Amino acid sequence: MKIFLKKAVAALLCICLLSSFAVTASAMSQAEAMAYSNYYLLQDIIDIYLETSLYETDRETLINTMLFNYLSKNPLMVGALANALLSANDPYSAYYTAQDPLLRQTSASYGIIIADSESFEADDARKKRPGIYISEVIEGSNADFAGIRAGDRFVALDGVNVEGLTLSGIKYLLNNLPYKRKNEADSALYKEFAAPDYDAERFMQFTLLSWDFTKEVTMTIERISDDGTLQTLDIGVSKGVSATKDVYLTIDKENSTADIQISAFNSMATFDQFKAALDTVYAQGCKNLIIDLRDNPGGQADAALLMASLFVDEGKELYYTRTRADNEPVPTLSSAGEKYDPAVFEKFLILVNENTASAAELLAYIYRSQLGAKLIGKTTFGKALGQTAYQISGGDSFTVTTLEILTLDKTSYNEIGLEPDIYVPDLTEKYVFPTGLSHFNHVNYVDIVPGAQNDAVLALEQRFGILGIIRPERIDGIFDDATATCTRIYKNVTMNERDPSDEVTYDMVTKMTATINMYKDLNVAIDTEMNVATLYITNSSRGKRLAAEYVKAFEKHQKELEEQREAALKEYEEEMRREKEELENAQENITGENTETNTEATDLAETPPNAE
Repeated sequence: MKIFLKKAVAALLCICLLSSFAVTASAMSQAEAMAYSNYYLLQDIIDIYLETSLYETDRETLINTMLFNYLSKNPLMVGALANALLSANDPYSAYYTAQDPLLRQTSASYGIIIADSESFEADDARKKRPGIYISEVIEGSNADFAGIRAGDRFVALDGVNVEGLTLSGIKYLLNNLPYKRKNEADSALYKEFAAPDYDAERFMQFTLLSWDFTKEVTMTIERISDDGTLQTLDIGVSKGVSATKDVYLTIDKENSTADIQISAFNSMATFDQFKAALDTVYAQGCKNLIIDLRDNPGGQADAALLMASLFVDEGKELYYTRTRADNEPVPTLSSAGEKYDPAVFEKFLILVNENTASAAELLAYIYRSQLGAKLIGKTTFGKALGQTAYQISGGDSFTVTTLEILTLDKTSYNEIGLEPDIYVPDLTEKYVFPTGLSHFNHVNYVDIVPGAQNDAVLALEQRFGILGIIRPERIDGIFDDATATCTRIYKNVTMNERDPSDEVTYDMVTKMTATINMYKDLNVAIDTEMNVATLYITNSSRGKRLAAEYVKAFEKHQKELEEQREAALKEYEEEMRREKEELENAQENITGENTETNTEATDLAETPPNAE
């Protein structure tokens, strides 16, 4: 008992010391101090049990029995315990359930990539029919299964006309529809599989898609058929399972530049997507290549290795790895396979930032060390560790950090990152709030009704334009389908109305006024890295100068922020000083009044009463 009390007091003293330290250095939170306390308490209990229990055992057996008994009563806690174990000495080792998104090479979506006709080349026939198009259908997705095709143009979603919406407007609807659950019997697919002669093989494919008939969205699309005629189709699609798309290609024909954005390395399919993008780049004869790895958290290192090998001769050393089993670092060599000639590119640039990590960093390192590619942006995250995944029964798995990546000179950039060749900081600029907006208030909103044409409708549409959900050519002061759809979107997204109408209400005026006023003080991000990269391609010296200008602007902004903080601190300190002074004066006045009152009371007490 004495031992227990001694350790308990020591633990409490530790908490006090830690709490005191936290006040001065903010090094340890109250929760961490409590964790230390609980840890030592548990150790004390184990010590006393081992010393005094009738049942003799040892520490390891006792802890193992405790874990077994706990899991027997709480079987669902195995994942949490495994995570605690794996992460105890390694932040990158973890336990994943079969349902975890990190283990699935799929995402819950319709399986489509959409694009605005404004982004198409001038000679594209779709330019003549403005709107939002489906630029790509992901193979094996719900949209693919339903019969949606690349080149389809959106007309309506669940009967809501969307031809006047921007890309953002369509995305809002796709994310939030359907507004309410539906009768599954209205689904064409439901009817197909409810029929006695349904296609069993097709149904097996369908079962993999997580299709919910009650949440199906009817996509009304316009399609040019094989014979050149224009047809309108209603196709039901539900959100479900679709393969991820990690690679996006944009080509600037004017500057003969290809921009390949890689958002992640979610699976080995990333390599296939990258290779397909390169095929297009070479077919188009692009002279410059930008690979955008910003905010890429990494993923499948094998995919990155294959992508790197596309430009490097077979058998060439790319980097080294270090494991517990190896006495010396082991080189990783470029793999065999199809090769592309990097010499066709006059400029080869890679965009990176502080969120470029793991496999993305590895690819950036290889392209710089092997091909002389320039890194533009900020120092990368600094994760040069590799994990091995171990599959267990039931579909769950866990990862353990098993290797460290080393550069060709056998040094590590783990927790250090890759320094860019051209540093470019993040900057924002003041949002240019449009002038000449028509008045929109709690009086004239009653004039905003379907079919109306007036300044109040124009004022509402102008505000939808600021929010980026209505196409510019549809801001005409006429309450048409585009105005009605934008009203529904706004009320659904901003006012959380589950099944919104197109009626403009008093509350909507209040909310929208507040929303738009926020834009007056809004700062928008500048794509500084891409600006430097595109200028560097046409003139490297000017690109470097722009980067230097951005650095100066950033430093100036930081200095202004520091001056503002110092001024605010001085103002706060001055305010505290005044309050303290006022409080002291008030206390002195109270003390003086009390003294004066006491003196008067004394005088009265000393004055004898009048004799009768």
